[in-house]
Amino acid sequence: MLLGNTMKKGTVKINFTIGFGNNLFQYCTGKLIADTFGLQLSHRAISEIGLPSSTAVEDSSLPTIYVDDSNYKKVLYSSNMQDCNIIVNGYFEDYKIFKPYLKEIRESFSPVEITNTADVILHLRLQNRLVQEAHNKNHISAESIKKVLQKFNFGKLHIVTDAEKWTDYDKHDIEKIQDQVRCGPNPNPTWVPTEQSIQYMNHLIEGLSDLQPIVHCNGKDMLQGSGGLRGGFMDDFNLLRSFNQVIIHNSTFSWWAATLSGAQKVAIFNPWKIAKPPHMRRNLGRTDYDGWFSWGGKEALYFNHYGVEE
Repeated sequence: MLLGNTMKKGTVKINFTIGFGNNLFQYCTGKLIADTFGLQLSHRAISEIGLPSSTAVEDSSLPTIYVDDSNYKKVLYSSNMQDCNIIVNGYFEDYKIFKPYLKEIRESFSPVEITNTADVILHLRLQNRLVQEAHNKNHISAESIKKVLQKFNFGKLHIVTDAEKWTDYDKHDIEKIQDQVRCGPNPNPTWVPTEQSIQYMNHLIEGLSDLQPIVHCNGKDMLQGSGGLRGGFMDDFNLLRSFNQVIIHNSTFSWWAATLSGAQKVAIFNPWKIAKPPHMRRNLGRTDYDGWFSWGGKEALYFNHYGVEE
């Protein structure tokens, strides 16, 4: 990725956490540190995106530095970290540290050709976010989606989603999602009222129906312990990468798809992943890569707009 110093003394070890998007942030941060200081790199494979494992023999005589969200900039911009072993374990949702190296980052993974330049694709992560209280308040209205679509010149709207279907939802559908979410790392989350989940999902389906979207639903089983990913998720990821116009709401999954594809026009939801001062590590909703722009605000949120209690 970077030229860096060719002397390899220490080792950067990446401890991947849960979440495909999180793992990509961790890998790119770890590789950035390793390349900057000429260190060895050690991590397991992310085989879905063509990234092989990397092993290295650590020099146990060297001191160990732990890099997380609180100190990654201090490490990256230090003068010398060669004589250290570095353990990387955080989220690193800071688009600015990757911006100078986008070409090298994209070349690190198996490419997907952009084949659709006429249409626009919207990624909607629903599933666990439809039923868990921690996420339900962040849903956007159909009207806000239509508003950002006015910024695009497109033929058809495509929607890619982890929803199992795109027809009216009822109590049984929501209960099925809850059962699937229980298989994840948080088996006992706080659920939103079932009627609220039904209301939002049906609002979305009905509110966008006049656009006659082409909807790509992933109805495969949720991967055990994944936190929300369904089997075959790479089909969704690569579909997103094949579009030249992308709309992102609140998912590192689609953020990385658009980042790696180099799509020419990307809209990203402004309030998403924005940390309040003084902790400014999260800034994904303001990503300003070439062709990217931010959209929406509190007025775009469905439950605020419609007066439903959160």
